[in-house]
Amino acid sequence: MPLTPVTVHALTCDACNTVFDDEEGGTLFATPADANTAARASGWTVLGDEYLCHIRDETHQALIDEHLPPEPVMQAPGQLALDGSEEPA
Repeated sequence: MPLTPVTVHALTCDACNTVFDDEEGGTLFATPADANTAARASGWTVLGDEYLCHIRDETHQALIDEHLPPEPVMQAPGQLALDGSEEPA
């Protein structure tokens, strides 16, 4: 009987290295798409190619913040701020 190499994919949290487990032994996936689907269905946060588990602490929040766009500037150039100053507050 020949040995056949098989590629499988496993998920770990990028913030704390927690291994994904769906509590039914489903921790290995045939394709990255299957892994993404399972992670999202289990409530994990998927940010591009990064995965975050259910834990919410400063380390996890820092990874989420890295992926957020910058806050919009709501003041047009030359417009006075609400407090009457020239610069936005």
